[in-house]
Amino acid sequence: MEEEDDDEACLFAMLASASVLPMGLKTAIELDLLEIKKKTSPGAFISASELAKQLPTKNPDAASMVVRILRLLAWCSIVNCSVETPADGGGAAVERVRTLAPVCKF
Repeated sequence: MEEEDDDEACLFAMLASASVLPMGLKTAIELDLLEIKKKTSPGAFISASELAKQLPTKNPDAASMVVRILRLLAWCSIVNCSVETPADGGGAAVERVRTLAPVCKF
């Protein structure tokens, strides 16, 4: 009985995770995140908060939502991620910045 439950849970996990990338990519495309990134700073790294500022929304949580989408896209190598430390080293938090991966040409 426990083995059947594990098999069912495994199947459910595979089906659920199979939809995550397509939905995340669809959302990024609908929000125009990749195009905004391409137009605002071609080849350069940009933060999620900078991208969120370019969106036509007043949602105060937009930056954190963009972070989640970009994290998924980075996991799938659609965007590249780097950690940026403050130039002055003033103890400020590090920030993750992203750029388009080569796959975005297509």
